[in-house]
Amino acid sequence: MKNIAVINGINLSPYACKVIAHNKSSLDLVVEYARNLPEIESIVLLTETGAEVSGSFKIYSNNFLSVRDLLLAVSELAEDYDNIFYFYADCPFLDLKISESMYKNHIKYFAEYTFADGYPYGITPEIIKTGILPSLIKLMGEGNKKISRDAFFELIKKDINAFDIETAISPEDLRLLRVSLSMNNRRNYLLGQRVVELGGSSASGISGILNKHGEILRTLPAYVSVQIVEGCPQLCSYCPYSDSLSGKTGKKGQMSLDKLDTIINKVKDFADDAVVNISLWGEPSLYPDIDEVIARITRVPGLDVMIETSGLGWSRELLERIRDKTNKMPTWIISLDAVTEPVYTGLRGEGFKEAIANTEEILRLFEGNVYVQAVRMKDNEEELEKFYRHWKSKLENVIIQKYDDFCGVLPDRKVTDLSPLKRFPCWHLKRDLNILLDGSVPFCREDLSKKNLLGNIFKDSIEEIWKRGEKLYLKHLKADYPELCLKCDEYYTYNF
Repeated sequence: MKNIAVINGINLSPYACKVIAHNKSSLDLVVEYARNLPEIESIVLLTETGAEVSGSFKIYSNNFLSVRDLLLAVSELAEDYDNIFYFYADCPFLDLKISESMYKNHIKYFAEYTFADGYPYGITPEIIKTGILPSLIKLMGEGNKKISRDAFFELIKKDINAFDIETAISPEDLRLLRVSLSMNNRRNYLLGQRVVELGGSSASGISGILNKHGEILRTLPAYVSVQIVEGCPQLCSYCPYSDSLSGKTGKKGQMSLDKLDTIINKVKDFADDAVVNISLWGEPSLYPDIDEVIARITRVPGLDVMIETSGLGWSRELLERIRDKTNKMPTWIISLDAVTEPVYTGLRGEGFKEAIANTEEILRLFEGNVYVQAVRMKDNEEELEKFYRHWKSKLENVIIQKYDDFCGVLPDRKVTDLSPLKRFPCWHLKRDLNILLDGSVPFCREDLSKKNLLGNIFKDSIEEIWKRGEKLYLKHLKADYPELCLKCDEYYTYNF
């Protein structure tokens, strides 16, 4: 057999070139791993045009704008080879023994695609028989889908029964931890350093560390929600914040652009790839310079913007201005909750026709970056399937969100209890940061009364604020929950 190792180094993060273990970078360790793979005759690093990377391997540079570009490049490189080992250049913990076992089964069972399941990302490669590449290109068509880490598997899933697939199953399923051992950002690099410090090298050793030392998994905030405006155009029946608005709609206050800049700069300096949600307890369309807000955040390298909205208050001109001013498209989540006007009005109030019209316009201008959402509760359960089918015919991303009673503040309107049988530490304590209009930071979005503040973003450093939240997270690891947490079932929901 003649095999080729194709290493994806497209838009490689600087963290992949920083020392991580044994005085070597992730890229160094990955190339070392590649050299020892079975029957490897060539090692190629894919890079974007103009990248400055050198080493004892072949470099293939291209613009790589889409999955199609990736497939065509891999097909060209693998033309004279039987199998492809495919993995990323920022994964220093790739396990050679598991890879050899995967390859043995790949050959033994005449597999066309072999992958592993249940391991943290970054432990295993994908093995692809070169003969299926024309089929994958055909499945791709002329689409311009962006390259993702699961690009090959996503293509194969389109016609999964057409391929012979072999799977290596982890002895212990660690998918629930959502760990990525790729040194592609500061957060994962910090986790990688902690794993190395605790002696992690092999898959079994790393799995034991991740299970035993839950404290290392809380690294940096990944999801930062900011209240840039107070007030909404509706009084939703399931929103606990409506009471504070004295039953009146409209804007009650806003954060200045200068203060927002302060927050964004602090977030960027601390967590360089966070998702910034500008919709905490307020409708973003009420902010008079909302296009400038979105543009400023998207201009910061690494940060992404998420907009949760009722869909009200967005004119076509405003939406076009946002599209034209932003460096990269924001992500939209439009809360509609119903597909018929009577049910919508009962849940959210007036505005059904405007919300639908604006949703269609947002879909047109920000295609691929829009989600439509309904909160599942007793009041709309009967038409949720209709809601899902209606919007699924128009876009890929439809969210059915669980109902939140905010620790008993609201009536229990859940249709069913989705809580796991065994409780685990809260995702939001591990990954989220919430910043209110005055800069105060509650330990959690559920803390409506602000009884448990971590500090103020305008007075304290973001490092100090984040560190203060660690104490409560460590309590969760010991199954020691304060009163508010005991009443909460949001701990298993996940943002980013």
